[in-house]
Amino acid sequence: MSEHCTGSHPLRSPARRAGGPVQPRLPAALAGLPDFGGRIVIDANNPIEAPLFRPVELHGRASSEVFAELVPGARVVKAFNHLQPQLVSGAPGAEGGRRVLFLSGDDARARAAVGALIEQLGFFAIDLGPLAVGARLVQFPGGPLPALNLVRFD
Repeated sequence: MSEHCTGSHPLRSPARRAGGPVQPRLPAALAGLPDFGGRIVIDANNPIEAPLFRPVELHGRASSEVFAELVPGARVVKAFNHLQPQLVSGAPGAEGGRRVLFLSGDDARARAAVGALIEQLGFFAIDLGPLAVGARLVQFPGGPLPALNLVRFD
């Protein structure tokens, strides 16, 4: 198993069947999947009900805590969810620096691998620690960091 994430793939893609990295888009679609065997899974979700754009009731839990239960055996890292999509998919450079992307997860090696991916993509990674803390900081709605477009100047 590779420690490194190389990108996102649709949930039922050949990469998923072959044991490659996967970035699911809808946590509900994950119910009943087999064990992920220690693979890194990036949670880029926010608990928003589409198309109504209203918060999903999670009874005080972070969305990543709920998500982690749906991907048994996965090393979940929350990342790529706090900025507007056009900022994440656009150029990572901004105003002479690099856009900041936050990440969090309960497995330090998985966080390091996703942090390395973020850096490889040209962004600046900030590790917020375990999901119980970091995921709540970047969760939209509710956290203080969503939509905060920070730039790191080297």
